[in-house]
Amino acid sequence: MVTWRRVTAAAVTLTAALPLLGAAPPPAAAQPRPPAPRTEIARTEIPRTEIVSTAADGTRGDSRSLSPRISHNGRYVAFDSEASNLIPDDTNGRGDVFLRDRRTGSLTRAGVADDGGQSQEGSWYGALSGDGRVVGFSSGDPAMAPGERPADGDYAYVRDLREGRTEFVGIAPDGVPFRRSSLAALSGDGRYAAFFGYVELPGPPFSKATLYLRDRERGTTEQISETLAPGPLLSDVTLSADGSRVAFRVYDDSRVNMASAVYVRDRRTGRLDVVDHTPGDPAPVSRWYGQPSLSADGRFIAYVTNRDGKPANHPYALWEVFVHDLRTGRTVLASTAPDGGPLDKAARSPRISPDGRYVAYTTGACATAEPECGSAAYLRDLREQGLAATRRVSVAADGGFPDHGAEAPVPARGGCRVAFQSDSTNLVPHHPDRTTDIYLRRLC
Repeated sequence: MVTWRRVTAAAVTLTAALPLLGAAPPPAAAQPRPPAPRTEIARTEIPRTEIVSTAADGTRGDSRSLSPRISHNGRYVAFDSEASNLIPDDTNGRGDVFLRDRRTGSLTRAGVADDGGQSQEGSWYGALSGDGRVVGFSSGDPAMAPGERPADGDYAYVRDLREGRTEFVGIAPDGVPFRRSSLAALSGDGRYAAFFGYVELPGPPFSKATLYLRDRERGTTEQISETLAPGPLLSDVTLSADGSRVAFRVYDDSRVNMASAVYVRDRRTGRLDVVDHTPGDPAPVSRWYGQPSLSADGRFIAYVTNRDGKPANHPYALWEVFVHDLRTGRTVLASTAPDGGPLDKAARSPRISPDGRYVAYTTGACATAEPECGSAAYLRDLREQGLAATRRVSVAADGGFPDHGAEAPVPARGGCRVAFQSDSTNLVPHHPDRTTDIYLRRLC
């Protein structure tokens, strides 16, 4: 068993217009685009589930694995793991960030130093670029990349796996490195790295985070967040593929279950918008909006809120997943039953696919109208209605429900691959231990 280290505040990621959300005509000056790639789920393969968080020879990890991230094409899956037996010579006794290449079966420890050596303090908060080439992570080891950093801190790094190079990105706009920083998200090609830079405070919450974006190509840093209500804490960062739009959550630790807001920064215009829309409601209906997720083109954003009139800390508040079109202003309910009706239990943890067509989420509701249903992960196709709209992602080996639920589902482009974490024992054969693993569901 290894120890797991986390820093304050959790951090966390095509052009098809969705008929359900409504489409806007292109600008008059827009140039013709090549045909968009086909993204529909094709029923050409029997769906199946595989474990991702194993050693290259298939050996299961001896401790839990968390927080899956998937490349746009579904080939690469990054995750955090406390296991010490996934690769040889893992002797730091800490959690690490790994990358699985599903095509070759290889497993790489991605949270490593510039020379390939392991972090003595471990790594966490794994982030993955859309092309799977670049992995971001945080570590308490100041010696992971060239350059000098203040001692006894936390540091945001980016690893270019093709070049075999690790870079420190926790640098303020004036060029001064932060003593405490944490990696939050990466753009599609890894050029832009979003991170939190922390300033120490004398009392609770003892630190204040500001969200920054590092342009690794130009070597510059810009501030994304500012003093926003209901602040001052930040989390749930997601970027468009080109880094032009950044969405994030703002909340106050003293009101963490009472008030929360989602903002989107458009870096091209400098505009900062709050996202608080629900279908048919002319004004905000809740004081809690969270868990934002942007499509690759930055047009669509998925998020969670409730509109049942209950306060956010009410044990029976009905959380729902919505998708908002930032171009047309249209908002739709994404977490629905197959007949299009509302769920009777909360839905959470939405992640939108890069093409903006699919939304993965978790719920304990009977989203598929199946008997003996339990908590599970689902995938909603926003272009479909009826029985074809919602599919269960976490499926037991016998076709039933997972015996301990599923969390953090994240879809690839086209909805054919969805990664998620679960401590269930019945998702694949011969897995008797209740250890949290990373799984991938192949739907086509």
